[in-house]
Amino acid sequence: MVQQRIKEMLGCDLRSLAFFRISLACLVIADAFVRYPSAEAFYSADGFFDASMAKQMSPDGVSLNYLSDHVGFQRGIFLALAGAGFLLLAGLYTRVATFACWVILASIHVRNPLYIIGGDTLLRMLLFWSLFVPLGSVWSFDSRRRTNRERTTENDNQLPLFVVSVGTACLLLQVLVMYWTAGLSKWNEPWLSGSAMDYILRQDCYARPLSGWLLSFDFLPPLLSYGTLVAELLLPFALFVPFKTPMVRMSLVAFFWCFHLGIAMTMDVAKFTYVAMAAWIPFIPSFFWERVPWTSLTEGEEPHATSHGPDEGKRLRRWARFGFMVILPFILFCYVLIWNFAGLFDAPGRTWLHKQPSSFYRFGNMTMLKQNFHMFCVPARTNTTYLFNGRTVSGERIDLVRRQPSEKTGPGSPLPAERHWMVLHWRLISFGATQELYDSLLRYRSEVWNREAGTDDRITQSRLERFVEEYGPNIEPGSFEHVVNVSQWVDSETPATSDEQMKSDEQRKKEFGQLLDQLDSDNLFPQD
Repeated sequence: MVQQRIKEMLGCDLRSLAFFRISLACLVIADAFVRYPSAEAFYSADGFFDASMAKQMSPDGVSLNYLSDHVGFQRGIFLALAGAGFLLLAGLYTRVATFACWVILASIHVRNPLYIIGGDTLLRMLLFWSLFVPLGSVWSFDSRRRTNRERTTENDNQLPLFVVSVGTACLLLQVLVMYWTAGLSKWNEPWLSGSAMDYILRQDCYARPLSGWLLSFDFLPPLLSYGTLVAELLLPFALFVPFKTPMVRMSLVAFFWCFHLGIAMTMDVAKFTYVAMAAWIPFIPSFFWERVPWTSLTEGEEPHATSHGPDEGKRLRRWARFGFMVILPFILFCYVLIWNFAGLFDAPGRTWLHKQPSSFYRFGNMTMLKQNFHMFCVPARTNTTYLFNGRTVSGERIDLVRRQPSEKTGPGSPLPAERHWMVLHWRLISFGATQELYDSLLRYRSEVWNREAGTDDRITQSRLERFVEEYGPNIEPGSFEHVVNVSQWVDSETPATSDEQMKSDEQRKKEFGQLLDQLDSDNLFPQD
């Protein structure tokens, strides 16, 4: 009985894994095409973040993108990711396609860690654990090819549609670790007092129109704050209820899908919603598929077992498979557990004993097993934004991001809809940047403007300005205040005019105009 309960808790239906494979493939393909337009700006030497800067930020990372810093090569990487995604979607050479998706996606994340959010990390980890589960057993070209081959050997031994392994356990437990670490990171005053969601829903960079409506009800922010803690810390334990496990599983899948859809309706969290929903698909129990007629497997789709002879070669292959499918994922999952829970007690890279075994954490950086799911753990108390403020040859101030005169937009105006720039904006707000990165980002924005602008609209200099607005439940909405200029840029091809020079020129123009007025009125040399 205990063994059966463990199987129900740590196993997966093969049809759930097939549906999971299709969902993962769609996410990978979508991610490849979303990143494709950012190849120049974010991944090449022609952008603001070249390979040398990437290696400074991730010195232990290994990436295929480092093979060339040319924009064409980077676009080829994204196309290769999409191609591997299509193979995964079809279930053709499934394990090879899964490995290719994971390696390429990890390479992209190493190449530019500024364009990564929690959804990217979760997607990468789901692909990694999928290497140890049979994603292509059903509803795939691999299952068709295998069935045809086995028919020639007249092997009719069928495997059950429910599989339990160390790989399935790691895949399922990774999802639970994400929720538990996210919930434990929120064990602080704003969340325990019920005020956290009030702050989060006021953040301009994440808020959606529905956020303001929720804030109009005083009881909702505390309810949402406490509800989030319950959902992340307590509900995952329900998966281990020893009775009616399939029903409990299905209820949790439905709840967390609604949970993440609700987050997406009130906050802009990019792909995290869809990746998190896909992560719950392996939890779908068998009884769900048994009640959906079109999901029943035909004779040609049923998985078959392959008989193995007693020869020494096959015995060695079985031992190798045991090492790869059992020992390796078990050890790596223990590593992931240490990485996640050690980060709860201090900054990532420290353990409970406040020691820094650099080689231990360097392995996570190299393999991209590192992860951080402390989303919104400490809500910000201010709205922070950046203004790329350029000045044209004629002296007009231009917002280089919103591409309008600065006085018409201001720092509180909405940003463009390009996802890559929005994610970068989140990164700057949350973690800031080095001076080198600020300078490079401003330079790129300014040079792109000048490449596209006419002669009279070229900018001679620009500034990257930081603005801050305080907000909160008991604070009246105010206006953004200028805090600091974090970077300045001067066009090397156009003679620059400083602010002091510009003021001096305007004063001389004014004095010259007064002189002309005096000449016209004969007041310059009055007669006696």
